[in-house]
Amino acid sequence: MAKWSAVIVVIMMVVTVMVITAEAKQTNGWIQCFRNCSKPCKSHDGNCFERCKIKCGGPNPPHGPGGPPHGPGGPPHHSF
Repeated sequence: MAKWSAVIVVIMMVVTVMVITAEAKQTNGWIQCFRNCSKPCKSHDGNCFERCKIKCGGPNPPHGPGGPPHGPGGPPHHSF
């Protein structure tokens, strides 16, 4: 019985390592794509970098209603 338990634990560890490795490759894959794509971009050409980010499937910030989140103090208060 102990032998089967050990086998199951080893199989679970192997599967976990495979999943983590696959996720790491996905993350590094878009970064590598972005680096290759953005090499010819001029340093102040934001559109070029944005195109590369879209092409390579990079992270995308949330685009919900209400605009960007405010800091811990809440929205700024104006006194007129």
